[in-house]
Amino acid sequence: NIIEDLNNYHQNNFNQSLLRKFFKKKEIKLGFYLVGDVGVGKTMILNFFFDQLNENKLRLHFNEFMIEFHNFIFENKKKENGINLFVDNLSKKAQLIYFDEFQVTNIVDAMILGKLFKEIFEKNIKVIFSSNTKINDLYKDGLQRDQFIPFIKILENNSYEKELIIEEDYRSSK
Repeated sequence: NIIEDLNNYHQNNFNQSLLRKFFKKKEIKLGFYLVGDVGVGKTMILNFFFDQLNENKLRLHFNEFMIEFHNFIFENKKKENGINLFVDNLSKKAQLIYFDEFQVTNIVDAMILGKLFKEIFEKNIKVIFSSNTKINDLYKDGLQRDQFIPFIKILENNSYEKELIIEEDYRSSK
């Protein structure tokens, strides 16, 4: 049940005593990746979950986020460790990021995501994703996909992947 899975994700990441966090550290995953067909209600469910949280949070379409990232890197091109600076800046704004409609189609983004998300998870930023594509199928036929595989492993190791299966497209029902 997706609602129970989100509740467990919330309990593990936001409602823990220091002692419980210490003992459960190895099991906690900072990401929640909800995959499903178009129109099954992924965005509706995650919007509801997101809106209930009181943490500092950001909701972005993934493409917007990557544009912000590339602009930041361009504006700070003379500085070393651009990814670290970007994630440091991000961590000051949000404990949780929600990427709606997560997909990877751009080779430039594909080559950067491993380092970027490794840093995001190391900074203890929680991330929820809605996507039409399973983690293992991201950037499936993309150029130099072998260089993208480390990002897939980072996402798999740091995220609960759940699939929402509903037969009806709720966007077209009356």
